[in-house]
Amino acid sequence: MNSRQQIPGEGGPLQALCGAPSLYLYQVDGAKAQQIGHLAAGMGIKVHEVTQADYLQPLGVLLAIPGFERTPLRYGGPSLPDEMMLMSGFDDTLLSRFLTAYRHAGISPIYLKAGVTPHNIFWTSLQLHQELQEEHRLMQGK
Repeated sequence: MNSRQQIPGEGGPLQALCGAPSLYLYQVDGAKAQQIGHLAAGMGIKVHEVTQADYLQPLGVLLAIPGFERTPLRYGGPSLPDEMMLMSGFDDTLLSRFLTAYRHAGISPIYLKAGVTPHNIFWTSLQLHQELQEEHRLMQGK
């Protein structure tokens, strides 16, 4: 990446670069991941489980955005202590529909969640987790 951290292939909205709507799940157990997968499939949303080995890759790599290159680094540390969900390629309408359907389905909440932005697309999963943990802590007043 250059020093300005321009999004590779930039020229259209980030949503267009991200492709089809997708969810990236971290540390979500099998039964819950299945529930989310079933809900998402009914809305045309793809679901991906992010493995621990990829925690040091830029989010742009995980999302397969052209121009982002996989680093040779492989994470060997502990797994994330929390569930986390990254949403990519969602417009406002789909985001609202998905979150409403998620609540109505009675799936237990994932407190650390984010959408892909021009800023966080350069982060690793570990950086995203740290930022979301801090935001959650602040919102809880702790």
